[in-house]
Amino acid sequence: MEVLNRIKWDEVASHYQERVSISRRLSSLLMGGNVRDYARLAVSESNDDFLANYSAQEHHLGPKILNQNPDAHRRVFELARNFNLVAGAHEVPLLIKRAGLKYLAISVGSEISCMIKPRLCWIANTRTIWAHLLIKHSFNIARANEELRLYRDGEDTSEMAYQKWRAIHAAMNDDLQKLNDLTAPVAEKAGFRPGLEKYLWIDSIANHIYAAEHG
Repeated sequence: MEVLNRIKWDEVASHYQERVSISRRLSSLLMGGNVRDYARLAVSESNDDFLANYSAQEHHLGPKILNQNPDAHRRVFELARNFNLVAGAHEVPLLIKRAGLKYLAISVGSEISCMIKPRLCWIANTRTIWAHLLIKHSFNIARANEELRLYRDGEDTSEMAYQKWRAIHAAMNDDLQKLNDLTAPVAEKAGFRPGLEKYLWIDSIANHIYAAEHG
């Protein structure tokens, strides 16, 4: 658990607040029916908006999603509206599949869902999956890194890739919850209360510990 003891909570809290701000901006655009601006921000079309969707921005998928799918802005917007209606995060992968947007797979889509419903929906991307694997393998970093190779954010929207990512999305929540439980007393001792937008807080922790180990 040494990796958790090295967490810089001021950095986690700052990252979390920035993500919450973007989440509120996205929610405002969605509720206001601003289709084009919502879609552009939701998939981080601009590099300046990388905090809106790491999964899309790191692989330069935003422009591909919006330029290589018919009626893309409306379809991204409608997908987000559907995310806003879910009763549980388990519904997210099927909604992504039904949307049928090229380059918008579970990594990008789950991040969109979390930015809309951060108390209910979690993110399945490189950082959060690594955090899940770290817990799964009892903080054995080498084993977490080895298994992570099976899950790389990217452009693959094949049925095989979908099934693999759907399975990891379903499996990871218990370990994300455990990460939250393990770190909460440490954060509070350092003077930082865990964020109310639970999955954005967990994502911020995952982002921090992943970056600390992988640069």
